[in-house]
Amino acid sequence: MKLSVALCTYNGSQFIEQQIRSILNQTIKIDEIIICDDQSTDTTISILKKLLKDNPEITIIENKINVKSTKNFEKAIARTTGDYIFLSDQDDVWKKDKVEKILNVFKLNPTAEGVFSNADLIDQNNAIFTNKTIWDSVFFYENELKKPIDFFDIIAMNGNIVTGATLCIKKEIKSFIIPISEENLHDEWIASLLALRKTLFYSTENLISYRIHSNQQVGMKRLEKVDNMTSKKRIILGLEKPTKFTDYRILSKKIFLKQKELLNFKKYNFEFIDVEKLVVQYKLELEEIRKKTKSKFPLRYHLTSIIDSILGKRNQI
Repeated sequence: MKLSVALCTYNGSQFIEQQIRSILNQTIKIDEIIICDDQSTDTTISILKKLLKDNPEITIIENKINVKSTKNFEKAIARTTGDYIFLSDQDDVWKKDKVEKILNVFKLNPTAEGVFSNADLIDQNNAIFTNKTIWDSVFFYENELKKPIDFFDIIAMNGNIVTGATLCIKKEIKSFIIPISEENLHDEWIASLLALRKTLFYSTENLISYRIHSNQQVGMKRLEKVDNMTSKKRIILGLEKPTKFTDYRILSKKIFLKQKELLNFKKYNFEFIDVEKLVVQYKLELEEIRKKTKSKFPLRYHLTSIIDSILGKRNQI
């Protein structure tokens, strides 16, 4: 069994050495670390070359042009040769037994093609600065959700809950996740496809420390909004019942967007996605929500429908 890491860098000099050392110091040894640098202008490359001298498992690929995060990860994943591919950001810190525990999840779930985990949130000084985890920040209430979890339903309606920095995939899925759609971030693309295949699994443990800092490219920029959005998200996830007209409107809009998200995959002709069957299912869900809305709020339902029609909006009530 060969283990690979696909790691992407861009001006990551502040934290990259600590991250790579945390990967090198795992309880189960990583065989190769493929690093694709997207034209860093700081000292990232010199730090990587210094680490390379004592660690031959590192391979450094310097992009000739800046391709941005999604395509950079596509390139790094494509260059890996391992049976299992761990994705990595440049500024986090892995727990020493991350690899071991992720592999255990694969072992316990033979159908798994991808496994992700929870994570601590740390600042630039490596300190945990909040009692929230990365799952809290993306509204993944794992302990409350009905099992087995319908991951595509959650991703399409709630937003992506699989942080790439925690994700490990099997080499076999490279055949259909590449090329990665430029309409999606790499982790959302991979997670959505595995969710549709019913092969996405997870560990509830915090297996990395995910760093929040001012210079990161993506990060949890909405962390400060989590408390304000919690009630809305819980309704979307079916953890609380809708009571107000706005609650039902949010639900119907999200189901409409879920259908739209599914249709985005139709053009790729994936054999494992029965798009037509799922479209019918989502259409029935949308009709049921509209029926309940009309029954509970008849006057407002009709007024909103008229206004949407005048404004040229598709009826999403």
